[in-house]
Amino acid sequence: PPYSPDLNPIEFIWKSIKKVISREFIIDIDHMRDLIHEKFMEYSSKISFAKRWIEKFLSEKQKSKMLGV
Repeated sequence: PPYSPDLNPIEFIWKSIKKVISREFIIDIDHMRDLIHEKFMEYSSKISFAKRWIEKFLSEKQKSKMLGV
């Protein structure tokens, strides 16, 4: 399908980032870039966040390899 956010893993992290930056007063483009980068690194480093991506998008074999199950 042309637009399928549920099939695109980046949409899940982008949704979380948009939620955070929507509450911020953005001074300029550099501030926005820095905030997006900071939140991306924060969310993508969380095991639980990564685990949800893995569970949603990887095959059972890939999941067990990534999660050590």
